[in-house]
Amino acid sequence: MRKGFIFNHNKCVNCNACNAACILENGRTIHLRNIYVYNADAEIALPVINLSLACNHCESAVCMTGCPASAFSREKSTRAVIIDEKKCLGCRYCQWNCPYDAPKFDAKKNTISKCNLCFSELIAGREPACSNACPTGALKFGELSDKTPDVIYSWFPDKGLNPAIEFTGPLNSTPLKVIPANAGSGGKFDQNQIQNKKRKNISAEVSLIIFSFLATISVSVLVSSLIKGVFPDKWTFISLLVCTGLFSFFHLGKKFRSWRSLTNLRSSPLSREIAALIIYSVVSAFTVFLNLPVLLIVSSASGLIFLLLIDGVYIFTDKNRYVILHTGQTFISALLIISFISGIVLPFVFMALLKLGLSFYNQISKQLNNSDFTLRFLRVVFLVVPGLYLILHSSYSDIFIIIIFLSGELIDRILFYKDFNPLNINTLINNNLR
Repeated sequence: MRKGFIFNHNKCVNCNACNAACILENGRTIHLRNIYVYNADAEIALPVINLSLACNHCESAVCMTGCPASAFSREKSTRAVIIDEKKCLGCRYCQWNCPYDAPKFDAKKNTISKCNLCFSELIAGREPACSNACPTGALKFGELSDKTPDVIYSWFPDKGLNPAIEFTGPLNSTPLKVIPANAGSGGKFDQNQIQNKKRKNISAEVSLIIFSFLATISVSVLVSSLIKGVFPDKWTFISLLVCTGLFSFFHLGKKFRSWRSLTNLRSSPLSREIAALIIYSVVSAFTVFLNLPVLLIVSSASGLIFLLLIDGVYIFTDKNRYVILHTGQTFISALLIISFISGIVLPFVFMALLKLGLSFYNQISKQLNNSDFTLRFLRVVFLVVPGLYLILHSSYSDIFIIIIFLSGELIDRILFYKDFNPLNINTLINNNLR
């Protein structure tokens, strides 16, 4: 039978003994186990639930399939999902993919760390440190039941990963309390409280925003050159290509391990994106140096495929319609930019209306972050003004208009990252309390 964690929230007192035991056992400086608190303010008619959660060692571990560096593996005898930190790039893609917030970024090592299920202890016939240290018996490790679970939390993420955890204990019971009250929440571990979770910081994604935006511009310039029957300026294009490549490194914790990003082409969208970047860069560089029309066709096609694979990285993580249909997708943006700088009015009008329609649709359906009204307003203005200029003057050569247009596309890419919120237990807990 399959084994995993068995948790009874009615016995958990948020004492953090499990957290402390994990740190001591593994010699960590970061917390690999979270204590989530649902309804921490004890709102009437809602249960107060403490949930001790680390890695669930899912049967379909998306951290492992998505990792471009093949840093994750499964220990055969215990089925634990473990990470080899010597292979980790520190790209944090696993953090996007894991809905249980299990992978943790170690800022001192610039790599990811996570619960390894104390697999060496299990092999020796002992329990994981966390469950062994639980004083109330709330957290146990053992054989999981095949029956329908006693309790299903509406705020516990379900991505079909088959996590190795079972919840027991009815929801209407009152959890145990620590006496004196809050004795376990004022010390070293209470940064794990869900109510103190920080809001998304877009500055952490700046390098990715610039990389993806420059990639979109680069491909758009190349394809528009093909449409006009000319070759792009050699050194301007190469400079754009080099900057695109450089910014692809900046978000990595271990830049000199970037070669490992090609080791999981079979299952990782990020690995395939990086391979496409290399192919596109090499072919397009030869194109502008040799001025061969056939190469211009090949490099344009490889560039469009590259953009589709960039978009695929995010769709793999979050398949909601606001991601799939977001106007900041690189491929959609490239089609608009290509039509603009090629001076082709009808395709531009079509793509512009499509973008505006999708933007309004997603906004009305309340799928997006409504706190960025100014950015969203500017994005519409910076699309409409250049569009009217192109339609009325049949020209796009005014440098001021070009700057406005490209600024609008950059804003659109920024909004994409602000709206990109993969399924995560932190988000679900907050949403369920609204």
